[in-house]
This record gives sequence, C-alpha cells and structure tokens, in this order.
Amino acid sequence: MLKQWIFGKPSDKTDAVGGQSLIVAAFDFGTTYSGYAFSFKHSPNDIKTNKKWTSGSGQLISLKTPTSVLLNEDGEFDSFGCDAKNKYVSLAADGKHHGWRLFRRFKMVLHNQKRILRSATVDDLEGKPFAAGPIFTMVIRYLQKHLLEALNLSHKGTLETDITYIITVPDIWGLAAKQFMREAAIEAGINCNRLKLALEPEAAAVYCGALGHTLVGQKFMVVDLGGGTADISVHERKGNGSLKNIHTPCGGTWGGIYVDANFTQFMAEIFGTRALTAMQADEMYDYFDMMRDFEVKKRNSQTDITFRIPVVLKENDEEHFHQSLSDRLSSLMFGEKVFVRGKDKLGIHPSIMQSFFTDQISAIVNHISSVLKEERMKNVGLIILVGGFAESPYVQQRIQTELQAVRLIVPEETGLAVLKGAVMFGHKPNIISSRVMDYTYGVEIFYYDFEEKYPMEKKILMNGQWMVKDVFMVFVRVNEDVPFDNKVTHTLCPNENPDYVAIFRTENNDPMFTTDPGCELVGRLAIDFENDIPLEEQKIEVTLMFGDTDLRVLCKHVNTGKVNTLTLDIAN
Repeated sequence: MLKQWIFGKPSDKTDAVGGQSLIVAAFDFGTTYSGYAFSFKHSPNDIKTNKKWTSGSGQLISLKTPTSVLLNEDGEFDSFGCDAKNKYVSLAADGKHHGWRLFRRFKMVLHNQKRILRSATVDDLEGKPFAAGPIFTMVIRYLQKHLLEALNLSHKGTLETDITYIITVPDIWGLAAKQFMREAAIEAGINCNRLKLALEPEAAAVYCGALGHTLVGQKFMVVDLGGGTADISVHERKGNGSLKNIHTPCGGTWGGIYVDANFTQFMAEIFGTRALTAMQADEMYDYFDMMRDFEVKKRNSQTDITFRIPVVLKENDEEHFHQSLSDRLSSLMFGEKVFVRGKDKLGIHPSIMQSFFTDQISAIVNHISSVLKEERMKNVGLIILVGGFAESPYVQQRIQTELQAVRLIVPEETGLAVLKGAVMFGHKPNIISSRVMDYTYGVEIFYYDFEEKYPMEKKILMNGQWMVKDVFMVFVRVNEDVPFDNKVTHTLCPNENPDYVAIFRTENNDPMFTTDPGCELVGRLAIDFENDIPLEEQKIEVTLMFGDTDLRVLCKHVNTGKVNTLTLDIAN
C-alpha cells in the first residue's frame, strides 16, 4: 500500500459546465419499470417520451415498460419488457420454455452493497443464477437501440454522437453500485465522455422546480417512491433557480414490490402455498395475469376490489383442502372482509388491501419524521412526492394524514418525474449547486510525527525519522456543504516505490487512522513512477472531485504531467 507524506495545500476551485450535446437522453432503469426520454438543446423542457409501451393485454399502462429480460436457449438476448414476459409465458404454455430464461426485478441486487463483485449474479424466474453485468448491459443496450430508432424516425439525420446519456440511480446507492451501472453502460456501447449519472430524487427535484411551484427560497423534501426503494433528498431553491442539497441521501427498501409480495403471501394463505407454486410453474399466463390485475387495482385501495380467480388456482385449492372456497375463507377468520363473488371472483375489503401497504408506508413515514425532527430541517415545510409507488391515492393519503405539519405536493405524471428531471439535469448539471457529503473522504499516508501525539504501535523508524503509518488524510468531511464539481487537491511525495493511492471513507467526522472502526477502502488510484527520476524528487497531485453525482479521482504526476483516473475497488 502506498505510504506518503504531505506537501502543498488543498485547492477549492469550482467548475460548473452545462451540457453541450445537441440531445440529452435519459434512461430510467427501474426495479419494476424502465423507460427513456429526450429533448434537444434548443428546447430542453420539451421532453419526448416513448408512447408505445404496452401491457400484456395490449393496453397502454404507462410510458414505461416492465424491466424484464428474456434470454434464448443459447443464453443470448431475445427481448425486453412486455415482449419478454409475453413470449416466455407463450413458450411456457406450449411447454417450450425449457432453456429460456426470464429475469425480472433484478436491480435490487445492487442495493446496499458496499462492494460489488464483477462476478455477481442475478436469478431468473426459476431461481437459476446468471452473471449480473451482462443482464444490466442488455437493458441499457436495448433502451439505447430503441431510442436511436425513435430518433431516426422523427429526426432524420441525428447522429449517435449528438447525444449525451443520463442514467438514473438511487441516491442511497453506494459508490460500487454506481460504478457497476456506469460500467454496464460503457459495455453497452455508450461513450464514457457522453455519460453521466443522475441521482433519482435530485432529478425529481429538478423536474418539480420547473413546474412553476413557488419554491424560491424554500426548503423542501423530495420523496421518490419507486418499485424497490424510497429515496429521500432535501433541497433549498436558490434565487438563480439552482438547487442546494441540504441533507445527506437517505431512504430504504420500502418500494412497491413489497406490496406485491404481501399480496402474494395473502393469496398463498387462502389457496395454499402448493397451489400458488403450481400455478406459477404450470399456468404462468394465469399467474402473470393475476399479478398484472393486482398492479392496476392496488392503486385504488379505498373501495371493495374484485379479482378474477384463475380456474387452476381454485381447483388446486379445493382438491387440496377438500372444501369449497367459501368454507375455506370462513375457516381463515377473515369474516366478511374476503368473500367469493360469483363462480370465479374474489372480493377484498379495502382494509385487507390497505394492510398490504402498512409496513412500507409506516417505514417511509417514520423515516421522513425522523429527518424532519433534525435541527437543520426545522424550516422544511413542503414534501414533493414522486415515483410510481406514489401514484397510489392511498399512499398519498396516508403520508398526508400522518404528516399534517407539512404541505404535500404530488405533481402530474409523478411516475415520470425522475425520468423527465434527468433530461433537464443533463442539459444543466450545475443546477444542483451544492451537495452535502455523506462521508468523510481521504487517502492513506505516512506522516512525520512532529507533534509526538500518535501511539507507539503506529510508529516506524524510517531513515532515522519517526513516521506514523495508516494516517487518514482528510479531503472533505461528512455533512460538509460542497459546491458542484468542487476539487480538492493535495500534493504528495512517495517514500517508497508504490503503485497506487488508497482512497478511504468513513462516517466519522474526524478520523485519525484508516484502520479506525468504520473506515472503508473504496478505491485504488493507479500511479506510475519514473525509473529515470530519483524517487525523492518525484511528486504527485491527488485530486478528489466532489459535489457531482459520483466521486471522481485524478492523479497527476507533477514531473511528467501524466494523469491517471480512479478504478474503484470492484473485484474481478
């Protein structure tokens, strides 16, 4: 590991450069649904979205399509979205799906991962693993191809090189997850110099700021409720229209897919796990149709809701339990809240439907409340609710009821707020004027023991001089307000022949050693020293660039001018 001592002082030079491409296109790669949007430089807020995504029944469900990937028998990409789901179901109905592989809701493999292996896997519908990287790459490549075809039809003569690409990621993702997504995009063929990540709640804040709400001078919270996560950011709208981030990213796994999981558990309780499993395996069309029906009807959870019961599910239930469905329901103590309607329908009282939401909404409300209780949040009186899960009137009503001290805004097209905001952000990335750091970042160095304040076990004698090892040299501290594209540079000089600089982070505001509890190695910055220059005469400048959506690190060899960039610690 590289050991160095310090020369020079930090620089706080700030650059803020807007997008220069003719077109900005954003990909919203979601847990349940994905889509794209774009606009031109001359009219950045005239955002176009694809209007041709259809559901399995052929009806338009949204301006996004399910995040589903189908591989053929050779493990090659076949189709995406509803096309993938429908083809797999059709194959299964004819018993021809063996060897074909359907992947759904795999984005969550990246959540809460401090270190992601390039060998990470995701499971297909049958629980069989497949390399995660290629699956993510296939999605981005498909969205790019679909976008380029749409542009070719509506704006002939457009070149791929005219496009800057924005890919949305949850704010609460770690550096490794963001780097994983970036690598997948580059592998898909997107030029790294025209690629930028957008933090989902920030993108939503940009979108909301352009809707005409009176936000200038206000502090407001954006709660982005997606399929997998609830992502929260807090901002202040400045007089010049920029947004100042005033709280570290936060949130949790409280998205809409967990409501679906609760519904599935409920159906298993009524019909039996065996019957439900058999339907998933043998009558896949009926299973997907049932879940699609629930996806639509869960958005209206304040009146009695009726579901069609797949015939195979009812037959398996009665065969296994040796009683009618009505008698089965009576034995489960649901009372009149769950009932049979006609021969093939199940009625559910709103309280049952709402119970599927309880845990998720409670977690969201409790977390929002804890953030608002912080001293620096006392003037936050507005919450903007966005995301697909936020389209549920019940979710909106619960949050407003339990947080009556704040005003709630739910913009139109709330499910597209992140996507459209990401396009706007791509045209003007410095609209987020500053961010609050979620960690203390720095590098590991050797340090002269001038003050003799360090413990003996950290000291070593080098060339007649006591040096302290494993010292955490801070570049920026947790909760520090950092301007957009802020650069902090330290000049270092090696005392041995190293090959990289070690980048660390911690939630501690004032770390002393990189070995302290909570310190985490997040990357190694490769450097090349010159054999024909004495080591003691060589110097390097290490620059950490903060305030952007992801950490950028540069290393410049002062003697030669050669610059290297960071490679994060994602194992091969």
